[in-house]
Amino acid sequence: MTVPRIATLILTALLAWCQGSTETITFFHTASLSPLVETVSKRFESMHPDVVVVGESGAGLDIIRKLSGQAPGPDLLAISDRRLLERLLDSGRVSRAFEFLGNDVVLATRDSKFLSATRLSGRSHRRWYEILLERDYSYGIADPDRDPPGYCAHLVWKLAEIHYQRPGLYRRLLNGLDSRWICPESGELAALLRADVLDLAFLYRSTALQNNLPFLDLPPQISLGETPYREVYSQATLRVTAAAPDSMAEISGVPIRYGVVLTRESSPWAERYLNYLLSPEVQALYRELGYRNVPVTEIPPW
Repeated sequence: MTVPRIATLILTALLAWCQGSTETITFFHTASLSPLVETVSKRFESMHPDVVVVGESGAGLDIIRKLSGQAPGPDLLAISDRRLLERLLDSGRVSRAFEFLGNDVVLATRDSKFLSATRLSGRSHRRWYEILLERDYSYGIADPDRDPPGYCAHLVWKLAEIHYQRPGLYRRLLNGLDSRWICPESGELAALLRADVLDLAFLYRSTALQNNLPFLDLPPQISLGETPYREVYSQATLRVTAAAPDSMAEISGVPIRYGVVLTRESSPWAERYLNYLLSPEVQALYRELGYRNVPVTEIPPW
């Protein structure tokens, strides 16, 4: 167990003791869920004063790998690609899993002038990728080997090549990407935009909205948000580092759908928290925070 993880557990125990709490719920989640988890946890704690919810956020694939490590696992785990949870159901570490909300990819910017110069329709305006490449804008993505928003950005570029009928577009966008702007997770890209360090970033819509960043909507044929375009999205594939050590996996394009799991070690309180997270009351928050509302469905084993 790492020193930071030990410190987290000690602090959690002290907090619970100071507040007279008897139950602690641990929730590992992708960073793009932080605002939702923080809001839901505060509400749940106010309804149940004897419970403390401890959230730990990070890049999605890193979160999956933590569950497979030697350190004590969480009660709950949620990431933005539900497919990554399916194999966990067969591992014996997870009891139940649900798909519960959606998202899509947008092109966020620190400079609204980019938006005024770019339109997705209209013959008098340049397309976003033309301006992006020709005017030497800096742009960033999350690390595709660590966080789903990163490989979603690659898939968007591949779909853009098909949609706009521009052979070689994916390679041009990839070659124009400065390695300095490949961040472990997309929240860091939002911070770089706000600090005027980076010009543009491919982010989830919720991340852009929660950070008050101007953004450009991408066509539904490439944004990875719309269920009717599932077959279109599947035309794009990418090989990335898998959750298992020293292995690769092929990721195909699908609508972005988040999944949440309840682990075998979880307490009855964790199950009550999960039920609240999936309740109609909380679902009303999803769109308010920039996510897509989708039907809550249980995920079968892979």
